[in-house]
Amino acid sequence: MSFLPPYRMLDMAWLGPGPFCAQILGDLGFDVIKITEVAPGKGRRGGRSLAPHMMFHEPTPHARRLGTRNARSIALNLKTPEGQDVFRRLVRTADVIQEGFRPGVAERLGVGYEAVRQIKPDIVYVSITGYGQDGPYRDRVGHDLNYLSVAGFIDMNGRAGGPPAIPGTVVADFAAGGMSAALHILAALLRRERTGEGAYADVSMTDAAFAINSLPIQGYLDSGLEPRRGETFTSGFWPWYDVYETRDGKYVSVAAVEPWFYEQLCRALGHEEFADKQWSLEHREAIRAEFARIFKTKTRQEWVEELGREEVCFAPVLSVSEAVQDPQMVARGMVARVEHPVYGAVSVVASMLRFAGFPFQVRQWNLQPGEHTEQVLTELGYTAAEIAELREREVIK
Repeated sequence: MSFLPPYRMLDMAWLGPGPFCAQILGDLGFDVIKITEVAPGKGRRGGRSLAPHMMFHEPTPHARRLGTRNARSIALNLKTPEGQDVFRRLVRTADVIQEGFRPGVAERLGVGYEAVRQIKPDIVYVSITGYGQDGPYRDRVGHDLNYLSVAGFIDMNGRAGGPPAIPGTVVADFAAGGMSAALHILAALLRRERTGEGAYADVSMTDAAFAINSLPIQGYLDSGLEPRRGETFTSGFWPWYDVYETRDGKYVSVAAVEPWFYEQLCRALGHEEFADKQWSLEHREAIRAEFARIFKTKTRQEWVEELGREEVCFAPVLSVSEAVQDPQMVARGMVARVEHPVYGAVSVVASMLRFAGFPFQVRQWNLQPGEHTEQVLTELGYTAAEIAELREREVIK
């Protein structure tokens, strides 16, 4: 069961934001066809693909590679005339093309927007890069941390007087770039439904990270004052928006921004005299010290039981293993049990998108590059003999 009609997307963005965007759209019902290299094991990328075990500080061989959900894969050599012919036939069936090459590479391969729209004028074409298709940084290489650094995001993370802090997960890739790409695609398709016209989208992960960081940036633009880490309310300047250690060495968070929530917090912690001092610079550190002392008198779970139902904007700071078992995440189905062709029933992070009557499901798995090459080419009208010849000439895999 799919929420959207079966739009077809050809995906040539293989790292970070591209796969996350493709997963969002695949979960919505898109027919995602990933176009990969015929021989990715050769060249400078050979043997260097990212895998689940690389999330950890040392190799973890038992980490499973589930593959990509709700997508198919065709391995195609775009540097051959025959590969270009296959690509052109694919384009005629497509609604969206997503690519993640460096600026100019798609054009050199003959798969850029201008070439594609000669074949399919109403195509929605999205290019995802670190810095965008223009500007002085267009040709710079980078990864998530670099883009966040340029966007002013990293400098705002950490305590006052300390060094910038690295986020524990990718933000520019997923929260910024991947979702920005999906938003561009869906908006362009809606526009096409109304006007019949295609569109080209230049998605920059740094642009998207800059937009996510708009709260301190806009504050600077409005006031001319430079925001500094640890000196804004979202970076721990005030005691009512902070994390505190508990008696068992764990942590809780409070985010009592509105005055009535702050008053409730003070009352719950036995300090009603603090209620009228939320914005007091004079009392700020004394209040923080007292909050810290109080939170260390009980375990995290005891605070959950005491404050969890109070209107104080409180939450326990959960580890990843705790988060996946949290009753709210379980109730919302954010960790789903699905069938995998190799591992049987497995747990996966489900889709964040919720539409009544359209439950999350995994329709198919893409386990290996080129796994669906023959299937896709057959749909395009290639005969078994033609497919065998293309494979023999290493046009496909």
